[in-house]
Amino acid sequence: MSELYFDDFKIGDRFETDGLTVTEQAILDFGRRYDQQPYHINLEAAEHSMFGGLIGSGIQTILLSFGLFFGSNLIQASSIASPGMDEIRFHGPLKPGDTIRVNLEVTDSKASRSKPDRGVIWMRHDTVNQHDDIIMSMTVMHMLKRRPDPAP
Repeated sequence: MSELYFDDFKIGDRFETDGLTVTEQAILDFGRRYDQQPYHINLEAAEHSMFGGLIGSGIQTILLSFGLFFGSNLIQASSIASPGMDEIRFHGPLKPGDTIRVNLEVTDSKASRSKPDRGVIWMRHDTVNQHDDIIMSMTVMHMLKRRPDPAP
């Protein structure tokens, strides 16, 4: 994807990241380090959980999704910060062997009045698996630089 600035985004614009296949070992490693719930770290315990097997942490799903988004280089040239995220929902589990990608849609946009060199866009991030099932969704605010004026 090409690098875009605040001025390049319009409400309704859609983008899709590359995919990433998540291994059992990646789920176990993340769970053991950051989220020690039995269904993230113990294969036997996970089998007896309501999930019927090992699943990735929701936090891992968020981080992997952000990695795919920022790896797309969509806003690398213009990103200033993220003022926050809203409406984070886990619709289904991240399972070993899943190949995930993120579908993105610009849902709102506002230029800054006090700082004319920037603006904020709101994007819905839908993380989907190889079956196109949404496993996580969230709305993210991205504060972006405005496109620089071309040199005279």
